[in-house]
Amino acid sequence: MKNRSLPIQYGIRHEPPAVTGTVPKKYPWLSEDRHCDVCVVGGGLTGALCALAAAESERSVVLITSGEIGYGQTARMTGGAEFDCGRTLTELDRIMDIDDSFTLYMLGSEALDDLQNLCGRLDGDNAACGFERRDSLLFTDTPTELELLEREYIARSRKIPDCTFITRKTAAGAFAFDMCGGILTKEGGAVLNPYALVHLCLAKAEELGAEIFEHTEAVDIQTPKNDEGCVLITVSTHRTVYADRLIFATGGQGIGAILGRTAKHAAFSAITALPEENSAWSGKCLLRTFGRHPTGLAVRPDGSVVAGRAFRRLLPGHLPFAERSDSLRYGLLREAVGKALAGESFKIQCEYSHEYDTTPDGLPLIGTHPHFKNCILALCSGDLSPVYSCIAARFVTKAIEENSSQNIRIFDPMRF
Repeated sequence: MKNRSLPIQYGIRHEPPAVTGTVPKKYPWLSEDRHCDVCVVGGGLTGALCALAAAESERSVVLITSGEIGYGQTARMTGGAEFDCGRTLTELDRIMDIDDSFTLYMLGSEALDDLQNLCGRLDGDNAACGFERRDSLLFTDTPTELELLEREYIARSRKIPDCTFITRKTAAGAFAFDMCGGILTKEGGAVLNPYALVHLCLAKAEELGAEIFEHTEAVDIQTPKNDEGCVLITVSTHRTVYADRLIFATGGQGIGAILGRTAKHAAFSAITALPEENSAWSGKCLLRTFGRHPTGLAVRPDGSVVAGRAFRRLLPGHLPFAERSDSLRYGLLREAVGKALAGESFKIQCEYSHEYDTTPDGLPLIGTHPHFKNCILALCSGDLSPVYSCIAARFVTKAIEENSSQNIRIFDPMRF
């Protein structure tokens, strides 16, 4: 099982703002062989949460990553997270039954609680992570979508007590932008700085004895033939890590290595400042448009508005087409911000985009796989991975402490 190189990226992009400031800490590369109970491959949010979970279980932990800690997809997250993982019941109906859909929502709600508790424990006043719980609003300004949104609400209201349907009239007091209807869920989301959380998690894991190594790529992974053997990880510095357990947390790269096929997406983000006297939207609520390509909008604790939207790549290798398409997609983000601010003047401060690979159904691979002994897959990809990463870390904790191999059905790596 070998890691694959990152996909080629196209279009307009700037450095994501999360990694342009001071790096909290730099870590060395691996210069000697290591033996450990648990080796985590991947230095993003998922890897950091899993490493901390393993360290708190009193295991010896080694984490390796090919680049810098938190510098990959984690640094490009918008920072918004929702209990529904950005998926409507209509979308989920194509890949799972209704009970599994609500299982996903339940796990998402628990993950938000876990993130809140973790940030409070590691960060005290949340000055670094900036974690804040928010209401979430799924809405439409298109009359033809209103009936579908009402059906979504009826289905959700059977299991989710804190959701309310709001109309154009009832929304007027809280939201001045144009809206035909929406589903408002109390504390259904949160905002945070995932990059800061990664470093806080690894600082705590290091206190507990974990060893962290940057610029140390796993170039080859040899798994044992039975449960008694150890996993051998050969790294780019010509050293070897011998681990009783491997946690594979390399996101889209890992998904490609396991499945051999992925769905390619491109995420686009734009950041601006929330106008001081804005009356259309206070920012104390996450916004997401209803439809095929939803746009998410959130106000971070620092007052910046971040808008994000993902598209499936149809022609990933056609550069001229991709550049034109990307310009149009940034235009759609600006339009969404303008609508949310109801015409208030604003100036885009930063735009950036990146490509990522996901599973065919867009859900992570979390669990054990019969072909890879003594390995736990925690492969989360996409902008909503703060929720998925927390679900993966909870699974890893249970798998390590209870030596369990029972997978969560909706994330089972063998479902394809």
